[in-house]
Amino acid sequence: MVSDSLSRLTPTLQALLEASDQLHVNSPEADFLTRIVGSGLVRPMEHELIGYWYAQYLSIRQGLWDLINDCLSSGDRHANKLNDEQVWAHFVIGYSAACLLIRNDQHFLFNIANHSVLQRKFNEAFAEYRIPRKQYTRIFSAFVDGNDALRIYDAIHDAKKQQRTIQGLHSHPVVGEFAKRLPEFESWLNPSKRTYFQRLIAYISHKWRRKSIVVLNNLLAKTVERVGRAASEIQLPLEKRVSVKLRQQMLNVLEPGDILVTRHDTAFTNLFLPGFWPHAALYVGTVSQREALGVNVSEDTARSWRADCCVLEALKDGVRFRPINETLAVDNFIVLKPNISRENIKLGIERVVRHEGKLYNFDFDFFSADRLVCSEVVYRAFDGLGGLYFPLTERAGRQTLSPEDLVRVALGTDALDVVGIYGVDASRMRYTVGTDAERIARSSIYAEPANASTGLV
Repeated sequence: MVSDSLSRLTPTLQALLEASDQLHVNSPEADFLTRIVGSGLVRPMEHELIGYWYAQYLSIRQGLWDLINDCLSSGDRHANKLNDEQVWAHFVIGYSAACLLIRNDQHFLFNIANHSVLQRKFNEAFAEYRIPRKQYTRIFSAFVDGNDALRIYDAIHDAKKQQRTIQGLHSHPVVGEFAKRLPEFESWLNPSKRTYFQRLIAYISHKWRRKSIVVLNNLLAKTVERVGRAASEIQLPLEKRVSVKLRQQMLNVLEPGDILVTRHDTAFTNLFLPGFWPHAALYVGTVSQREALGVNVSEDTARSWRADCCVLEALKDGVRFRPINETLAVDNFIVLKPNISRENIKLGIERVVRHEGKLYNFDFDFFSADRLVCSEVVYRAFDGLGGLYFPLTERAGRQTLSPEDLVRVALGTDALDVVGIYGVDASRMRYTVGTDAERIARSSIYAEPANASTGLV
């Protein structure tokens, strides 16, 4: 169990670290920002470029928070009966993520949004990415909490006290490389190198206090909390509308090649992904369905695609086979079916499962296939088969295919069919199929559904 959790958390951190490095590379250039400040005006193209980068930053930021929360839960000494090495292995991942989160926030606050004109822009709502107003203020208020600035000093001190323990993890087979890099990560927190920490101590805000948190152990809880609270609050999950019973029943309904487009009503990521439907996954089938379809896979793929792992899905920890019970732990979902032959479904599944194990594409770029975003799993599976071609939409100069684009294709063409829907408006009580499903799906795209709340207050 511990090995599984570390093997799951480590690639997530690696992906977020690489995505953060790329985020800095792709940051709006100083001359670009200076021109905006000088003119006092953000033109449409400038708005698009800023908004796209801002959405990436917020997506990575939320990913880091999810990772910190996951480390706190899976690394709990008492709940999971962990020994010291296991606890501190989780600490390395959680603490690294907290350091990275602070690094990204300070880059945004003091290198990018470093003028009142830009701060006013970042406080606007970016409707195309569902980013609400006042996000800059929220991030800045949390970051400059004076008490949390002092906690950063304490966090660094506590980590240094355990330096020998952490050094003992340098040869750890899973977290060793991150343990070696902790001094580098901690340098991002060093107040002596950043004059902005004077602002942190002078500015006191208690607005974003967390109500509860799951802890690793007493020391780990103090350390990660001290770093983490300097950036934002952790939002705890709520019970999902799709019941466990319905998730299992869908195994009797779904067929290999079916596309699952989903939504969490209260997910923060809804705010900066276009449209009502922010996520997609591909149902590749159970082992028996795979064999009945005659899908040929490698031995390595077969070892991962086993038991109840019947969905190929790209999440922050990478492209993995996942059980339907996880994929449909949501509030709303649509089932779409490619209108191609059974043989092409087989070919599409065979070619897309070769991407299993790749990292998540936080850059949302469809140009290369070295890492995939969620809807790209569907794109890489079926585009070009049986005359099916997905229309890509240019967003900030990049060709993309959003999960909502998939629903629009189903409603506007014969390429995909709407099979069923659950959770939206009239389908809140039961899984709905046929023409009623298509009608409800259309209302979710072209009219504001009754349950379109973001859940933010």
